[in-house]
Amino acid sequence: MTIIKYETPIIAAESAPRPWVFLAGPTVRGNQTHLTSWRIEATALFEQAGFKGTLIIPEFSTKTETDKGKEWIPLWEYNGLIRCDHILMWIPRTRELIGLTTNFEFGYWMARDRGKITYGRPDNAFRMKYIDLMWNHDNTYYGGGLKSTQIFNTLPATVAEVLARLSN
Repeated sequence: MTIIKYETPIIAAESAPRPWVFLAGPTVRGNQTHLTSWRIEATALFEQAGFKGTLIIPEFSTKTETDKGKEWIPLWEYNGLIRCDHILMWIPRTRELIGLTTNFEFGYWMARDRGKITYGRPDNAFRMKYIDLMWNHDNTYYGGGLKSTQIFNTLPATVAEVLARLSN
């Protein structure tokens, strides 16, 4: 399994093994050293499953690194999202890990290529009703024929669904 983080330009990573999975969702910032990234558990789950592809992780390798003043980050993330084969959208929103960028990415990718997303969030995630309503309404709008309709409530179930969809 290959891992690509902010330190690696997406363009330079083009030779990384496929499939590429982008781990989208709220990101712990450099000033939140008391928080633990959910992507650590996600990475372990992919590794335990024997995933041979590439995880695109929009974080720095160093926990204290900050995104402040790094205006290249949104373009790095956009390039990763465009190039990836699948987006795991895990939203463990809390009052501290609010995920404002995640809201934008979720809506953008739901409209652009919903079939590329697997969506999950814990049952106790903070203020998720709007995203859940839109996810479910969007499926109704398309006559219930969309591939990705379920909302997964555990990270292991979300990762398992991504792996199942990639193997089809």
